[in-house]
Amino acid sequence: YLEDRWADFGAELASHLSRHDARIVPLRLVDCELPLRLDARVSLDFTDKDRWAWETARLRDLLNHPAPAPAAEPIPHPYTRKRARSLWLLWLLAGAAAGALLVTAAILLSRRSHSLPPPPSDVVRFAATSIRVGVFEAASRPQECGALTADDDCAVLDQPEKVGETPVASFDLDRLEVTNGEYAAWLNANVDFWKLAPNGSVTTRGEPASPLLRTEKCGNGLTITPENRALVTAETSRWPVVCVSWNGADEYCRAHDKRLPLDVEWEFAAKGAEGRPFPWGADLPRQDGVAFGLRSAAAVHPRDVGASPQDVSPEGVHDLGGNVAEWVEDRHGSPSEKTLRGGGFASIGACYLLGSGCRHIPADKYQKDIGFRCARSVNRQRTTT
Repeated sequence: YLEDRWADFGAELASHLSRHDARIVPLRLVDCELPLRLDARVSLDFTDKDRWAWETARLRDLLNHPAPAPAAEPIPHPYTRKRARSLWLLWLLAGAAAGALLVTAAILLSRRSHSLPPPPSDVVRFAATSIRVGVFEAASRPQECGALTADDDCAVLDQPEKVGETPVASFDLDRLEVTNGEYAAWLNANVDFWKLAPNGSVTTRGEPASPLLRTEKCGNGLTITPENRALVTAETSRWPVVCVSWNGADEYCRAHDKRLPLDVEWEFAAKGAEGRPFPWGADLPRQDGVAFGLRSAAAVHPRDVGASPQDVSPEGVHDLGGNVAEWVEDRHGSPSEKTLRGGGFASIGACYLLGSGCRHIPADKYQKDIGFRCARSVNRQRTTT
């Protein structure tokens, strides 16, 4: 279905119509790889038969259809065998003005699905779940953090009980932020892709050129020689790469068959199912355990990735709280403005390290405490024969 050009046309048509007081709701009945433009939408997960009744209730709520009378037969799960041999992908578009429902359906046949390989040691795998975006455990949230503005904090503090669940598909997230050494190696392996522009800026070749990162007066962790070679020192190689634009982060991840984390994925990795206020838990950060408050230090730079003993989530992801703020993909803002999550080594206090920390800034902005890590949809690794 996902490779069929007519199905793709139907999806584009539905996406166009969805701009006019309507919604597209993907229904996933069997694990499959969805394009990012679909995977980022609020969807319903019917892959687990134990969640069938719950997801059906959510679907009724989205379509504003009441539940049947108690005597009515429940809607049965469509799969009676342990392993399904077909995939249905349903597109539902509920139009508020016309009250219309657009449904396109197709079947993708597969002969046999293989179990997923275990994740590499440098990533953490998160199982599919649902989270309440912006809702954190208020009881353990520091009281002094209530003064944060919406420009610094994405938490929902006003009537959080009204925030519904958002499904999160299974994904892999890098344990560590991308380092200067790793970014330099990528640049050196793709010298035909980029060029050195004035003021130490590195951009893509061709027109219009897209900014990737800046090397002069912006961290001094990575330099470019006149021969267009990226260099790092033994000291700076393990620092997270900084002064990288959103495009520079996105290009790196795509080149490594990954992508930037979705905003909802980053949030789930930071707060966990229990809604912890900091990525590591409820304890306030210590400067010997988390890289923050270093704006006026003698050496103003991040620490080696993974070198902050407190800044480790229970799942094993490092530096979500401090070291550098991280670019994510949110698909909600304009192409020229993107989202940063988490705090950095220059953050001035504990409140800026909360798992709800966020900023919306221009996508081409360079900053000494902005870096990134990559993610990957687990469904992309599923193969068929």
